[in-house]
Amino acid sequence: MRGWASRIFLCLCAAQGLLDGTAARPQEGSYSLYEQPGRMVSLPEGNRLSLYCAGTGKPTVVLEAGFGGGAYATWHELQPRLAKFTRVCSYDRAGYGFSELGTDLPRDIQHDVNDLHDLLKASDEPGPYVLVGHSDGGHIIGAYSDAYPREAAALVFLDAAVLIDKEQIAGPAEKPFPGMQKYYDEQLNRIRECLRRAEQSSASLEARPGDYCLDSRELVGLPKRMAKALAAIAARPDNWRAFLSEAEQHYLVDDPSWEASLLPHRWESLPIQVFTASVASLDDEHSAAAYGLSPADHAAIAEARAGRKRWEELQSRICELSRRCEAHLIPTAEHQVQNAVPHQVAGAIRKLVVEFRR
Repeated sequence: MRGWASRIFLCLCAAQGLLDGTAARPQEGSYSLYEQPGRMVSLPEGNRLSLYCAGTGKPTVVLEAGFGGGAYATWHELQPRLAKFTRVCSYDRAGYGFSELGTDLPRDIQHDVNDLHDLLKASDEPGPYVLVGHSDGGHIIGAYSDAYPREAAALVFLDAAVLIDKEQIAGPAEKPFPGMQKYYDEQLNRIRECLRRAEQSSASLEARPGDYCLDSRELVGLPKRMAKALAAIAARPDNWRAFLSEAEQHYLVDDPSWEASLLPHRWESLPIQVFTASVASLDDEHSAAAYGLSPADHAAIAEARAGRKRWEELQSRICELSRRCEAHLIPTAEHQVQNAVPHQVAGAIRKLVVEFRR
């Protein structure tokens, strides 16, 4: 899933989710944690990451975002709910949000896992942790639990990508078909343009409708402080350098060797919760909107549907690795499944916390 099928679904992420408007509008107060830098924690690389923690109690729940790495969009619904019954921390990966990038490159999974470990150690947030990963964050929490097994109390995968075994990446890498390769190239060029604009800007970027760098439509309904923070973040060159590096790792490099070197997983007795957005068959019009494709490109739409099917099938295999695993199929077209059913996800995590305390 860190290969071709994952890249297809990353196109979905770039298209702002499977379908707009499937999750309820969040309450205004749920963004307050992310409207300013969190606790700035220094890493050995010399850069500082913005850590957002709330609540008290053990175990600490650690939230790992997917492609794009920022905390606010992924966790504004879930984190406030978790903070009511335990300690919970999210963060902006290097370069994203309010975090510094420095020389912390490339933004590949090895850097992600090492940064998370260094962050938790430097912040004095004690483990073991309930590790929660959304989308590509599933790779990160899976590899983290393999690299540091004593620090993982439980795993929660939220419509997540995960490397199940080495057979998954055996054989030659699949090349994307021409239409999808064109899409990757367009995405990289858009990110490079945003980087150019940020480097030339001395203040926050001006939001405009449909602007890839800062779409004014995405600011509608946000608290003023959060909207202002996003404008400032969009003007940070580090934000786009990190995004470009991460996108290049997915679209161009696609090297799973470090992650595969940690296999096999040792999750037999580890409590695991898996939430999958179970997407019903969509017509071409809605599928095109979901995957960011042209409605006329039927071949690309068909390939995207096939990629989504493989994505869901791989998630279903996670429970083969643990005798303490529960799977939840959520009938939603919202990739951010934790925003679609936050109470249900929070309830499952609460169950893990209670079991740990017992």
